[in-house]
Parts: sequence; structure tokens; C-alpha cells
Amino acid sequence: MFVMITLIWSQFYPYIMRFYDLDEVAPIALSVSISASGMLVFQIVAGFIADRLGPKLPMALAGICFLAGMSVISWMFSYESWEVARVYWYAGSFIAGIGAGFYVGTFPVVIGRWFPDSPGRAFGITIFGQNISPLITSPLAAYLITNTGLPNTFVSLGLMIFALMYAIGVVFWRTPPHDWLPEGFRPPVEATTANLSLSQAVKDVRFWILFTVMFSTALGWFLILMNIATIIVEGLAEKAGMDYEYVAGSFVPLFMSVTAIGNGVGALAWGVINDRIGGPLRTLPLVYAIGGIAIILFYLVYTNPLLVLLVGVLLYFALGGEPAVHFAAVPTFFGRKFVGRITTVLNTSVMTSAIIGPYLGAFIRDTTGSYFYSLLIAAILHIFSVGVVLLGRKYARGDENV
Repeated sequence: MFVMITLIWSQFYPYIMRFYDLDEVAPIALSVSISASGMLVFQIVAGFIADRLGPKLPMALAGICFLAGMSVISWMFSYESWEVARVYWYAGSFIAGIGAGFYVGTFPVVIGRWFPDSPGRAFGITIFGQNISPLITSPLAAYLITNTGLPNTFVSLGLMIFALMYAIGVVFWRTPPHDWLPEGFRPPVEATTANLSLSQAVKDVRFWILFTVMFSTALGWFLILMNIATIIVEGLAEKAGMDYEYVAGSFVPLFMSVTAIGNGVGALAWGVINDRIGGPLRTLPLVYAIGGIAIILFYLVYTNPLLVLLVGVLLYFALGGEPAVHFAAVPTFFGRKFVGRITTVLNTSVMTSAIIGPYLGAFIRDTTGSYFYSLLIAAILHIFSVGVVLLGRKYARGDENV
């Protein structure tokens, strides 16, 4: 679960802004874009390695890189000048991003190979575990910051992630042969009976439907997700007049913990729904529509702490479903033999969004004085994605099953 420390990354922003007396969010949020550039490249490398050699090597590299990156970040607080410290902030984020990339490129191979009969539920359960991680990591990070300081917080979290990668990913993870099937196997409705290569997959219209909506919805989420702590500070502290220290130090961890439940339940629920109603092209329009509506509602209530929590749970419920269904779509549409490389190439759409979205969201706030337009763009991108799936599925191969 600690692998998804990125889900609480914006929790560090207010503390770093205070530490270095910064008024703008964008220079802090740029770390996510830099981290995503490392993920973009190395998740592809991990996918190819995992397809050929299994998950142990990329998981070992993931743990080493994540610990190294968090350690480099901890060194930034030895310098009072932001101009010097930001070098360590950005470099450490890039190295940690490489570690996250090795993980992101590996786990779809493991899940896709072991659960061909219920990919939606399998990925839903997996992402459920990732998404509820803020239930632990957010209050833990707040406790560590208060009691040990920022440098030790980053090192501690890095060590925890390193230990988890090795104790589970390196020791226990393995993959069956690509043609292995469980007893009594029954393929999902949209499932292919072939194992498409990467070159064959990119000729399938479903590949480009997925690529387009994964880019669009991920861009929308990264506009919000990696700025969520400062969005909450804007609504409750700056606009509603609540105490800044309380909002940043207590309410933000509470929000991340509560919404983590919605995020995890969403991953699990949408994964099961995906399997039951016939596959990704039937499920995704529902996920995107709920997400777009929830984003609009969130802005309308973000000055009210109770409504922020309630609507936040709905918002994260939709968010949890997107990666679960996206990952399940790959073995469903293209087979399991090359699931690693196909997933990671598709995932370049998400990584590109991760490079653009966090900085763009913060830049819009710094330029306009509000996150309103960031949230509006995110909502529009989700509604656009509903249209892409509804229009595109009639042209998809195997039209009668989608």
C-alpha cells in the first residue's frame, strides 16, 4: 500500500511552502511532472522485463530507486535557499518516479496472467489495496512531520516502501505461463481468444479508444489529485476563513483518509461491475460520467468541510474505478502473453498526463488566483471521454460484444 505514497504527495506542499516561504504552488507541484517523466520511461522497461523474466527483478529495482529518491529529497531541508533545495526536490522526485515506474509496469503482468476469467475484479481488488493506502499513509505522514520533521519523514516513508517491495514483490510475486488457465475457465464477454502482439494491438481501434480516454481522464485527475491539499486549503482556509494550520495539518489528512475508503471501494466495485455488465466499453461511460458530475459538485461545496468530505468520497469513488477498468481492458481485449508491454505503452498516456496535469493545475491557480478553471477542465475532459467511448465502441472490432 505504501507504494501509492503519490496519492498523498500534495499533503507535503503546504509544509514545504511554509518552510521556504513560497507563495506559488507550481514550483512545488513541478516535482510530480518530473517524477512522472521517470515513470513514463521505466514503466515500459519494467513491462518488457516482467513479460520475459517475471516480476522479481523490476520489483527489486523499484524498491531501491524509491528509497534512493526519498533519501535525496530529505537532503533538501539542509539548505535554507529554495534555489538550492529545489535541485534535491526535483532530482529525488525523478529517482522516486523511476521506482514507481518499475512497480507500475510490473503489477499488471502479475494480475493479468493469474486472473484471466475475472480481470475486472482482480484489478479492482489490487487497486483497492493501493487506493486505501492514504487511510494509513496520510495520518502517518502528518504524525511523522509533527514529531520527527520533514527530512526524517521522507526517509521513513522510503524505508517502508523499500521493505514492502522486497518482503512481498521480490519474495512472493511470480507469474504463470502466458497460456495458463484456471480450472473451469470461462472468458469474459469482451475477451479475445488470441494473444495479440504490441504491433497487432496498435492496429485495433479499441487500443486508441483506451489511449484517448486514459489520457483525457488522467489529465483531469492529475489537475486535481496532485493539488488536492492546496485546493482544500483554498476552499476552507482562504475562502471560508478556517484556521490555516488546522486545515493543512488536521483536515487534509482526515480528508485523504476518508476519501481513501471511497477510492478503494470504487476500485473494487467498478471492477466487479465491469465483469458483470460485459466489459470495459460498457463500464467506462458510467465511471466517467459520475466523475465529471462529482468534480463540478466538489467545487460548489468546497467551502463547507462536511460537504467536502461527502462529495470527496463520491469523487474518489469514481476515480478508483478508472484504473481498475483500464487495466482489466488490456488482457480482455488483447490477450495475456504480451500484457506487460501493451499495458505500459497504453500507460504512456497516463504518464504524459502526469507530466502535464499537476503543474498545469497549480499554474492555473497561481495565474488566476483560484483552482476553478482546473476543476472545470477536469470535468469537461470526463464528459468528453464519455462521448469517445460511446462513439468509438460501435466501430470496435467484435462490435456485437461491446
